[in-house]
Parts: sequence; C-alpha cells; structure tokens
Amino acid sequence: MTAMTPPPAPGAGLPAATVYATWRRILREPPLADAMFDPAVDDETLGRRFGLDEDGIAAVRAYAATPKPTRMFILNYRFRMTGSVQNALETAAPLTMRALKGKGLDLRMLAEGFLQADHWQDDGPFVVGYCARILDHLADHPDTGSPAGLRDLIALDRATAGLLMRLADTPPEPAVPAGHVGLTGRAVAVTTSHDLAPWLRSAAALGRADLPARPAAYLVAMPDLAAAPKVSALPLRAADMLAALAGGPLTPEALFDRIGGAGTQDPALLGKLADRGAVVGA
Repeated sequence: MTAMTPPPAPGAGLPAATVYATWRRILREPPLADAMFDPAVDDETLGRRFGLDEDGIAAVRAYAATPKPTRMFILNYRFRMTGSVQNALETAAPLTMRALKGKGLDLRMLAEGFLQADHWQDDGPFVVGYCARILDHLADHPDTGSPAGLRDLIALDRATAGLLMRLADTPPEPAVPAGHVGLTGRAVAVTTSHDLAPWLRSAAALGRADLPARPAAYLVAMPDLAAAPKVSALPLRAADMLAALAGGPLTPEALFDRIGGAGTQDPALLGKLADRGAVVGA
C-alpha cells in the first residue's frame, strides 16, 4: 500500500474513476482535506466550494467516515512528497542543493512552500522536469536572494535541466550547410552576473559567501547522451557566438560580423566550442 492508494473500502458503489480522482484531490488540495473533516461544512457547501458533483461529495464523505486511516495517508503522502523535492534537487540540481545546505536553509520548509505553489503534483519517475519546476520556484524566492550569486547558480542548474529535457524529447539532428557553423543542440550557454568559479572549484564553499560581482559565462554540454552533463567556464565572447548562432547557421565571417567584427582569438574560440560539442561545421 502506498501514499497514492486510498484507505480500503470507502465509496463502495461509486464509479471507480470518481473515487480515485477525488482521492487525488484530497491529497493535493489541503483546503479540501481540511473541509472534509469540518462538521460545519455541509454537502451543499462542499460541492459549491470545491466543484464536486453528487458522486464526488459521496466519495469525500466516505473517506471522512474513516478519519484515522485517511489522515494517516494524507500525512504520509505529504511527508513523501516533501522528501521527493529534496531528492529531485540532489539528483538533477546538486549544485543548488549543496548551496542551499551551505546557506543553512530549512529545506523542508522550502519544499513545503514549493509543493503548496505546485498543488502537490507528483511527477513519479520524471525527476528532471519536476526539478525544473522546483528551480523555477526557487529562482525568485526571498530566501535565495543571498548570498550573491546563488540565483546565478540556480539559473545554471535550470539551464542544465532544460537541456536534458530537450534532448530527451527531441534529440537534435543539426543540418548545417557546407561552409557554415551551427549549433548542435547538445549544449547551452549561461551568462551570469556573478563569477561562480569559487563555488564550482570547491563544493565546501557553495552557498557560504558572496561571489564576485563580475559577468561570467558557462557552457553546459552533453555531446554524449549516455554521459552526465559537463559544465565548464566559457569566455564571454564565445557565449556571444552561441547567442548569434541561435537564429540559424552562419558562415564564420558572418558570425564574426554579427558579434562586432572578427577578433584574433575568434577562430580558436570557435574550435573550442566545436571540441566541447556545442557547434558543428566549418
């Protein structure tokens, strides 16, 4: 028996789909879970407030008739879901997870806040997409405003999650005309307002002190889908190249013109981007 399995026997004679859908709503909507045990809430109020038809109301009342096991399963579900937030961060955004720990934040409180905003959705094994929503929630959360650079680190992990999801959905097949340079679709550049290098060099430093307020860029690359994403520092000029190529393949000359004219190091930078699996072509 799991947290998604209702207590046995309630709702006998009701449509199975209605019973299960109602149970999921009870698990994911705390106001409904509170109202079902409130003697002041009658059937008419319950139906009106939560948009329940007669069968839905009957299912809610059946669960409310066994308060001890029903409450136990609700608490069990919420406890498991709170843990799932931390597991998702540890799996798909380890840098952010370590930084949050380094800052000394209450991870359970953060998780509960996200789950309330996310309506207690359960993504099952789809950890990366789930983690992406968690990172979106943390991106402008008041608790991530410091130390300086924490939100940049979250953006780096979010870009990694986005890359993984895109590759899982539609593996890229770049078509680059002869003599042109184009994106492979297997890498993403992230420009930050703080230099993340001190944190990236030392896991023990993550989240513990402000980072230097100077622009920096990083490349998240996954040239081999069987390997973990690789994060490396990226010259800002190289990040500009990748941004210019987002509109489609260009000849090297057109690319250099697009970013303000050719520089002496540009061919070498382009070669490094190719070596890291970010671009392909001439």
